Amino acid sequence: MGLPRESAQDPALKDEGGEVVDTKLLFQKIGLKMRADFEASAQIKHSGSKGTVRENVLRTFLAEGRLPTKYGLGSGEIVGRVRNTSRQCDVVVYDKLNGVTLLYDDAIQVYPVDCVYGIIEVKSALSKAEFIDALEKIKAFKAMAPGGMVSRSMGGGMTMFHPRPLQFGLIFAYCLADNSLYSLYQNLREWEAETSPALWPNYVCVLESGVIYHHGEGFRSCLDSEKITDNTSPIYLNYGEDSLFHFYCALHDLCGHMQLGPVELSHYYDPALQIGKHIVHGRGVEGQFMKDGATVNVRLTESAIDNVVAWCAAHGRLRYRDVLIRRFGSLPVGMEKAPNMDLEVYLYNPDDLPGLHELGPNPFITTERGVTTSAPSLANALELQIDGNLYVIAHFKDADYEPC
Repeated sequence: MGLPRESAQDPALKDEGGEVVDTKLLFQKIGLKMRADFEASAQIKHSGSKGTVRENVLRTFLAEGRLPTKYGLGSGEIVGRVRNTSRQCDVVVYDKLNGVTLLYDDAIQVYPVDCVYGIIEVKSALSKAEFIDALEKIKAFKAMAPGGMVSRSMGGGMTMFHPRPLQFGLIFAYCLADNSLYSLYQNLREWEAETSPALWPNYVCVLESGVIYHHGEGFRSCLDSEKITDNTSPIYLNYGEDSLFHFYCALHDLCGHMQLGPVELSHYYDPALQIGKHIVHGRGVEGQFMKDGATVNVRLTESAIDNVVAWCAAHGRLRYRDVLIRRFGSLPVGMEKAPNMDLEVYLYNPDDLPGLHELGPNPFITTERGVTTSAPSLANALELQIDGNLYVIAHFKDADYEPC
Protein backbone atom coordinates (compact mmCIF):
# COMPACT_ATOMS: atom_id res chain seq x y z
CA MET A 1 0.00 0.00 0.00
CA GLY A 2 1.08 3.60 -0.42
CA LEU A 3 1.44 6.29 2.21
CA PRO A 4 2.10 10.05 1.96
CA ARG A 5 5.37 11.64 2.97
CA GLU A 6 6.15 11.62 6.68
CA SER A 7 5.63 14.86 8.58
CA ALA A 8 8.05 14.13 11.43
CA GLN A 9 10.38 16.90 12.56
CA ASP A 10 13.54 17.09 10.46
CA PRO A 11 16.67 15.76 12.25
CA ALA A 12 19.49 18.26 12.74
CA LEU A 13 23.18 18.32 13.63
CA LYS A 14 25.59 21.10 14.55
CA ASP A 15 28.62 21.98 12.45
CA GLU A 16 32.05 22.90 13.83
CA GLY A 17 30.94 26.51 14.39
CA GLY A 18 27.95 25.43 16.46
CA GLU A 19 25.46 26.28 13.74
CA VAL A 20 22.52 23.94 13.31
CA VAL A 21 22.73 21.88 10.12
CA ASP A 22 19.45 20.61 8.68
CA THR A 23 20.44 17.08 7.62
CA LYS A 24 17.36 16.53 5.46
CA LEU A 25 18.04 19.80 3.64
CA LEU A 26 21.66 18.72 3.22
CA PHE A 27 20.59 15.44 1.62
CA GLN A 28 18.11 17.25 -0.58
CA LYS A 29 20.97 19.36 -1.94
CA ILE A 30 23.09 16.26 -2.46
CA GLY A 31 20.21 14.65 -4.30
CA LEU A 32 19.95 17.65 -6.61
CA LYS A 33 23.68 17.41 -7.34
CA MET A 34 23.39 13.69 -8.07
CA ARG A 35 20.50 14.40 -10.42
CA ALA A 36 22.63 17.07 -12.17
CA ASP A 37 25.54 14.63 -12.52
CA PHE A 38 23.14 12.01 -13.84
CA GLU A 39 21.75 14.39 -16.44
CA ALA A 40 25.25 15.46 -17.45
CA SER A 41 26.13 11.82 -18.14
CA ALA A 42 23.50 11.84 -20.89
CA GLN A 43 26.11 13.60 -23.06
CA ILE A 44 28.18 10.40 -23.07
CA LYS A 45 27.46 8.40 -26.22
CA HIS A 46 28.82 4.96 -25.24
CA SER A 47 26.16 3.15 -23.22
CA GLY A 48 28.69 1.17 -21.16
CA SER A 49 30.66 4.27 -20.20
CA LYS A 50 27.43 6.12 -19.46
CA GLY A 51 26.33 3.34 -17.12
CA THR A 52 29.71 3.32 -15.36
CA VAL A 53 29.53 7.08 -14.76
CA ARG A 54 26.06 6.80 -13.26
CA GLU A 55 27.14 3.95 -10.97
CA ASN A 56 30.16 6.03 -9.91
CA VAL A 57 27.91 8.96 -8.96
CA LEU A 58 26.19 6.77 -6.36
CA ARG A 59 29.42 5.06 -5.33
CA THR A 60 31.11 8.44 -4.78
CA PHE A 61 28.19 9.65 -2.67
CA LEU A 62 28.49 6.59 -0.41
CA ALA A 63 32.29 6.68 -0.28
CA GLU A 64 32.48 10.27 1.01
CA GLY A 65 32.57 9.23 4.65
CA ARG A 66 28.93 8.09 4.75
CA LEU A 67 29.76 4.47 5.48
CA PRO A 68 32.33 3.23 8.02
CA THR A 69 35.73 2.43 6.49
CA LYS A 70 35.23 -1.32 6.96
CA TYR A 71 32.67 -1.30 4.13
CA GLY A 72 34.29 -1.42 0.71
CA LEU A 73 32.51 -0.36 -2.45
CA GLY A 74 33.30 -2.09 -5.72
CA SER A 75 31.65 -3.60 -8.76
CA GLY A 76 31.95 -6.87 -10.62
CA GLU A 77 30.96 -10.50 -10.12
CA ILE A 78 30.43 -12.61 -7.01
CA VAL A 79 31.27 -16.30 -6.84
CA GLY A 80 29.57 -18.78 -4.53
CA ARG A 81 30.61 -21.98 -2.84
CA VAL A 82 28.88 -24.25 -5.35
CA ARG A 83 30.54 -23.07 -8.53
CA ASN A 84 27.88 -20.43 -9.17
CA THR A 85 28.57 -16.87 -10.26
CA SER A 86 26.39 -13.80 -10.11
CA ARG A 87 25.75 -11.51 -13.03
CA GLN A 88 27.72 -8.27 -13.22
CA CYS A 89 26.78 -6.25 -10.12
CA ASP A 90 26.75 -2.44 -10.29
CA VAL A 91 27.79 -1.76 -6.69
CA VAL A 92 29.17 -4.45 -4.37
CA VAL A 93 29.31 -3.67 -0.65
CA TYR A 94 31.98 -5.91 0.85
CA ASP A 95 34.12 -6.36 3.96
CA LYS A 96 37.11 -4.13 3.25
CA LEU A 97 38.99 -5.05 6.43
CA ASN A 98 38.64 -8.85 6.57
CA GLY A 99 37.44 -9.70 3.07
CA VAL A 100 39.41 -10.49 -0.08
CA THR A 101 38.96 -10.17 -3.82
CA LEU A 102 39.73 -13.23 -5.92
CA LEU A 103 40.44 -10.95 -8.88
CA TYR A 104 40.89 -7.18 -8.88
CA ASP A 105 41.81 -4.89 -11.73
CA ASP A 106 40.43 -1.78 -13.37
CA ALA A 107 38.15 -3.79 -15.65
CA ILE A 108 36.54 -6.30 -13.28
CA GLN A 109 36.55 -7.50 -9.69
CA VAL A 110 35.52 -10.91 -8.40
CA TYR A 111 34.44 -11.34 -4.77
CA PRO A 112 33.77 -14.51 -2.73
CA VAL A 113 30.21 -14.39 -1.42
CA ASP A 114 31.47 -14.88 2.16
CA CYS A 115 32.74 -11.28 2.36
CA VAL A 116 29.85 -9.51 0.60
CA TYR A 117 27.22 -7.63 2.59
CA GLY A 118 25.03 -6.97 -0.41
CA ILE A 119 24.64 -5.40 -3.82
CA ILE A 120 23.01 -2.28 -5.27
CA GLU A 121 21.63 -2.31 -8.78
CA VAL A 122 21.70 1.15 -10.36
CA LYS A 123 19.21 2.13 -13.05
CA SER A 124 18.85 5.35 -15.03
CA ALA A 125 15.08 5.20 -15.57
CA LEU A 126 13.21 2.47 -13.72
CA SER A 127 10.81 1.07 -16.29
CA LYS A 128 9.05 -2.23 -15.62
CA ALA A 129 11.59 -4.08 -17.80
CA GLU A 130 14.55 -2.51 -15.98
CA PHE A 131 12.89 -3.17 -12.63
CA ILE A 132 12.40 -6.87 -13.39
CA ASP A 133 16.00 -7.09 -14.64
CA ALA A 134 17.26 -5.69 -11.34
CA LEU A 135 14.98 -7.99 -9.35
CA GLU A 136 16.28 -11.04 -11.21
CA LYS A 137 19.88 -10.00 -10.50
CA ILE A 138 19.11 -9.71 -6.81
CA LYS A 139 17.28 -13.05 -6.90
CA ALA A 140 20.31 -14.81 -8.44
CA PHE A 141 22.67 -13.16 -5.96
CA LYS A 142 20.61 -14.00 -2.88
CA ALA A 143 20.31 -17.62 -4.01
CA MET A 144 24.08 -17.87 -3.52
CA ALA A 145 23.89 -17.26 0.24
CA PRO A 146 26.29 -19.75 1.92
CA GLY A 147 24.22 -20.24 5.10
CA GLY A 148 25.60 -22.16 8.06
CA MET A 149 26.84 -20.80 11.38
CA VAL A 150 29.62 -18.33 12.19
CA SER A 151 31.47 -17.94 15.47
CA ARG A 152 32.51 -14.87 17.40
CA SER A 153 34.87 -14.74 20.39
CA MET A 154 33.27 -13.21 23.49
CA GLY A 155 36.46 -13.18 25.56
CA GLY A 156 37.26 -15.29 28.57
CA GLY A 157 37.39 -18.39 26.41
CA MET A 158 33.75 -18.06 25.43
CA THR A 159 32.56 -18.31 21.81
CA MET A 160 29.11 -17.42 20.54
CA PHE A 161 27.64 -18.97 17.40
CA HIS A 162 24.96 -17.36 15.25
CA PRO A 163 23.51 -18.01 11.79
CA ARG A 164 25.44 -16.43 8.93
CA PRO A 165 23.53 -13.27 7.96
CA LEU A 166 21.68 -13.17 4.68
CA GLN A 167 22.96 -10.62 2.15
CA PHE A 168 20.85 -7.69 0.98
CA GLY A 169 19.89 -6.47 -2.48
CA LEU A 170 18.94 -2.86 -3.18
CA ILE A 171 17.79 -0.98 -6.27
CA PHE A 172 18.60 2.70 -6.86
CA ALA A 173 17.19 4.61 -9.82
CA TYR A 174 17.63 8.23 -10.87
CA CYS A 175 14.10 8.63 -12.21
CA LEU A 176 10.93 6.88 -13.28
CA ALA A 177 10.21 5.98 -16.91
CA ASP A 178 6.71 7.14 -17.87
CA ASN A 179 5.38 5.14 -14.92
CA SER A 180 4.76 5.72 -11.23
CA LEU A 181 5.95 4.46 -7.87
CA TYR A 182 2.55 2.80 -7.52
CA SER A 183 2.96 0.89 -10.79
CA LEU A 184 6.39 -0.34 -9.62
CA TYR A 185 4.78 -1.45 -6.38
CA GLN A 186 2.24 -3.44 -8.40
CA ASN A 187 5.05 -4.92 -10.55
CA LEU A 188 6.84 -5.99 -7.39
CA ARG A 189 3.77 -7.67 -5.93
CA GLU A 190 3.28 -9.67 -9.14
CA TRP A 191 6.94 -10.72 -9.21
CA GLU A 192 7.04 -11.65 -5.53
CA ALA A 193 3.94 -13.83 -5.90
CA GLU A 194 6.10 -16.26 -7.93
CA THR A 195 9.31 -15.88 -5.90
CA SER A 196 10.49 -17.11 -2.49
CA PRO A 197 10.66 -14.33 0.15
CA ALA A 198 14.31 -15.23 0.73
CA LEU A 199 15.02 -13.76 -2.73
CA TRP A 200 13.01 -10.54 -2.48
CA PRO A 201 14.73 -7.11 -2.62
CA ASN A 202 15.33 -5.23 0.62
CA TYR A 203 14.83 -1.66 -0.62
CA VAL A 204 14.03 0.28 -3.79
CA CYS A 205 14.70 4.00 -4.17
CA VAL A 206 13.82 6.35 -7.02
CA LEU A 207 15.66 9.63 -6.52
CA GLU A 208 13.33 12.54 -5.69
CA SER A 209 10.30 10.24 -6.04
CA GLY A 210 10.05 7.67 -3.27
CA VAL A 211 10.96 4.26 -1.91
CA ILE A 212 9.58 0.72 -1.69
CA TYR A 213 10.36 -1.77 1.06
CA HIS A 214 8.55 -4.37 3.20
CA HIS A 215 6.58 -4.06 6.39
CA GLY A 216 5.10 -6.52 8.82
CA GLU A 217 2.35 -6.45 11.40
CA GLY A 218 1.57 -2.95 12.62
CA PHE A 219 3.51 -1.40 9.72
CA ARG A 220 6.77 -2.52 11.36
CA SER A 221 9.66 -1.94 8.93
CA CYS A 222 11.31 -5.17 7.78
CA LEU A 223 14.62 -4.21 6.14
CA ASP A 224 16.90 -7.12 7.07
CA SER A 225 16.70 -10.17 4.81
CA GLU A 226 15.92 -12.41 7.79
CA LYS A 227 12.80 -10.33 8.53
CA ILE A 228 11.37 -10.52 5.00
CA THR A 229 8.96 -13.47 5.08
CA ASP A 230 5.58 -14.60 3.76
CA ASN A 231 4.05 -12.44 6.48
CA THR A 232 5.52 -9.20 5.10
CA SER A 233 4.19 -7.04 2.30
CA PRO A 234 5.71 -4.30 0.13
CA ILE A 235 4.85 -0.68 0.82
CA TYR A 236 5.61 2.43 -1.25
CA LEU A 237 6.22 5.87 0.25
CA ASN A 238 6.26 9.11 -1.75
CA TYR A 239 9.19 10.70 0.04
CA GLY A 240 9.98 13.00 -2.89
CA GLU A 241 13.18 14.97 -2.36
CA ASP A 242 13.82 13.12 0.93
CA SER A 243 14.12 9.74 -0.83
CA LEU A 244 17.94 9.81 -0.91
CA PHE A 245 18.08 10.41 2.85
CA HIS A 246 15.86 7.39 3.56
CA PHE A 247 17.79 5.21 1.10
CA TYR A 248 21.05 6.11 2.82
CA CYS A 249 19.60 5.37 6.26
CA ALA A 250 18.32 1.98 5.10
CA LEU A 251 21.69 1.01 3.60
CA HIS A 252 23.59 2.16 6.68
CA ASP A 253 21.31 0.21 9.02
CA LEU A 254 21.36 -2.93 6.89
CA CYS A 255 25.16 -3.00 6.99
CA GLY A 256 25.26 -2.24 10.71
CA HIS A 257 23.00 -5.18 11.57
CA MET A 258 25.22 -7.74 9.79
CA GLN A 259 28.18 -9.62 11.25
CA LEU A 260 29.83 -11.61 8.48
CA GLY A 261 31.84 -14.69 9.33
CA PRO A 262 35.39 -15.40 8.15
CA VAL A 263 36.14 -15.91 4.47
CA GLU A 264 36.79 -19.65 4.05
CA LEU A 265 38.80 -19.76 0.83
CA SER A 266 39.06 -23.56 0.86
CA HIS A 267 35.48 -23.65 -0.43
CA TYR A 268 36.60 -21.85 -3.58
CA TYR A 269 39.61 -24.02 -4.48
CA ASP A 270 37.51 -27.11 -5.24
CA PRO A 271 33.89 -25.94 -5.05
CA ALA A 272 30.89 -28.20 -4.98
CA LEU A 273 28.46 -28.40 -7.88
CA GLN A 274 24.70 -27.88 -7.85
CA ILE A 275 22.94 -30.61 -9.80
CA GLY A 276 19.19 -30.07 -9.77
CA LYS A 277 18.19 -29.51 -6.16
CA HIS A 278 21.31 -31.23 -4.78
CA ILE A 279 24.74 -29.88 -3.80
CA VAL A 280 27.31 -32.50 -4.81
CA HIS A 281 31.06 -32.65 -4.24
CA GLY A 282 33.72 -35.30 -4.77
CA ARG A 283 35.61 -37.42 -7.28
CA GLY A 284 33.39 -38.80 -10.01
CA VAL A 285 30.95 -35.90 -10.21
CA GLU A 286 32.62 -34.85 -13.47
CA GLY A 287 34.77 -36.73 -15.94
CA GLN A 288 35.67 -37.32 -19.55
CA PHE A 289 34.41 -39.87 -22.06
CA MET A 290 35.78 -40.77 -25.47
CA LYS A 291 33.16 -40.50 -28.21
CA ASP A 292 33.90 -40.81 -31.93
CA GLY A 293 37.59 -40.27 -31.24
CA ALA A 294 37.00 -37.03 -29.34
CA THR A 295 37.10 -36.28 -25.61
CA VAL A 296 33.75 -35.20 -24.17
CA ASN A 297 33.39 -33.54 -20.76
CA VAL A 298 30.55 -35.06 -18.75
CA ARG A 299 28.92 -34.76 -15.35
CA LEU A 300 26.36 -36.73 -13.36
CA THR A 301 22.73 -36.22 -14.27
CA GLU A 302 20.10 -34.96 -11.88
CA SER A 303 18.21 -38.25 -12.18
CA ALA A 304 21.33 -40.22 -11.20
CA ILE A 305 21.70 -38.21 -7.99
CA ASP A 306 17.96 -38.53 -7.29
CA ASN A 307 18.21 -42.31 -7.66
CA VAL A 308 21.15 -42.52 -5.25
CA VAL A 309 19.42 -40.40 -2.61
CA ALA A 310 16.11 -42.29 -2.90
CA TRP A 311 17.70 -45.77 -2.82
CA CYS A 312 19.88 -44.90 0.17
CA ALA A 313 16.98 -43.33 2.06
CA ALA A 314 15.11 -46.64 1.70
CA HIS A 315 18.09 -48.73 2.89
CA GLY A 316 19.31 -46.59 5.79
CA ARG A 317 22.78 -45.70 7.04
CA LEU A 318 25.81 -47.66 8.16
CA ARG A 319 28.81 -46.76 10.27
CA TYR A 320 31.76 -45.76 8.12
CA ARG A 321 33.91 -48.51 9.68
CA ASP A 322 31.33 -51.13 8.63
CA VAL A 323 31.33 -49.79 5.08
CA LEU A 324 35.13 -50.07 4.91
CA ILE A 325 35.00 -53.63 6.22
CA ARG A 326 32.44 -54.53 3.55
CA ARG A 327 34.69 -53.01 0.91
CA PHE A 328 38.05 -54.52 1.94
CA GLY A 329 37.35 -57.26 4.52
CA SER A 330 39.01 -55.27 7.32
CA LEU A 331 39.88 -51.70 8.18
CA PRO A 332 42.84 -50.32 6.22
CA VAL A 333 46.05 -50.12 8.22
CA GLY A 334 46.23 -47.04 10.41
CA MET A 335 42.51 -46.28 10.31
CA GLU A 336 41.44 -48.28 13.36
CA LYS A 337 41.32 -45.18 15.57
CA ALA A 338 40.44 -42.58 12.93
CA PRO A 339 37.93 -40.04 14.33
CA ASN A 340 35.31 -40.59 11.62
CA MET A 341 34.95 -44.37 11.97
CA ASP A 342 31.59 -44.11 13.74
CA LEU A 343 30.20 -41.53 11.30
CA GLU A 344 26.91 -42.69 9.79
CA VAL A 345 27.07 -42.78 6.00
CA TYR A 346 25.07 -44.17 3.08
CA LEU A 347 26.22 -47.09 0.94
CA TYR A 348 24.77 -47.16 -2.59
CA ASN A 349 25.12 -50.71 -3.89
CA PRO A 350 21.96 -51.66 -5.84
CA ASP A 351 23.81 -54.39 -7.81
CA ASP A 352 25.14 -55.97 -4.60
CA LEU A 353 28.77 -55.84 -5.74
CA PRO A 354 31.19 -57.89 -3.61
CA GLY A 355 34.02 -56.55 -1.51
CA LEU A 356 37.64 -56.87 -2.64
CA HIS A 357 38.25 -59.76 -0.24
CA GLU A 358 35.38 -61.71 -1.84
CA LEU A 359 36.91 -61.77 -5.34
CA GLY A 360 39.30 -64.64 -4.59
CA PRO A 361 42.99 -64.92 -5.53
CA ASN A 362 42.59 -63.42 -9.02
CA PRO A 363 40.55 -60.17 -8.81
CA PHE A 364 40.80 -59.48 -12.55
CA ILE A 365 38.67 -60.21 -15.60
CA THR A 366 39.30 -60.08 -19.33
CA THR A 367 36.71 -58.27 -21.41
CA GLU A 368 35.42 -59.34 -24.84
CA ARG A 369 37.95 -56.96 -26.39
CA GLY A 370 40.79 -58.72 -24.61
CA VAL A 371 41.35 -55.94 -22.05
CA THR A 372 42.31 -57.06 -18.56
CA THR A 373 40.70 -55.00 -15.83
CA SER A 374 39.63 -55.24 -12.22
CA ALA A 375 36.49 -57.23 -11.57
CA PRO A 376 33.53 -55.09 -10.43
CA SER A 377 33.69 -54.69 -6.66
CA LEU A 378 33.27 -52.22 -3.83
CA ALA A 379 37.02 -51.59 -3.86
CA ASN A 380 36.58 -48.93 -6.55
CA ALA A 381 33.64 -47.20 -4.85
CA LEU A 382 33.41 -43.41 -4.99
CA GLU A 383 32.82 -41.16 -1.98
CA LEU A 384 30.56 -38.17 -2.62
CA GLN A 385 29.15 -35.45 -0.43
CA ILE A 386 25.48 -34.93 -1.33
CA ASP A 387 23.68 -32.17 0.56
CA GLY A 388 26.20 -32.44 3.38
CA ASN A 389 25.93 -36.25 3.79
CA LEU A 390 28.61 -38.79 2.85
CA TYR A 391 27.59 -41.37 0.24
CA VAL A 392 29.79 -44.32 -0.73
CA ILE A 393 28.81 -45.16 -4.33
CA ALA A 394 29.54 -48.67 -5.61
CA HIS A 395 29.58 -47.45 -9.21
CA PHE A 396 27.90 -45.24 -11.78
CA LYS A 397 26.98 -46.30 -15.30
CA ASP A 398 27.73 -44.41 -18.51
CA ALA A 399 24.03 -43.53 -18.74
CA ASP A 400 24.32 -41.66 -15.42
CA TYR A 401 26.43 -38.98 -17.12
CA GLU A 402 25.56 -36.23 -19.60
CA PRO A 403 27.75 -33.87 -21.67
CA CYS A 404 28.49 -30.55 -19.98
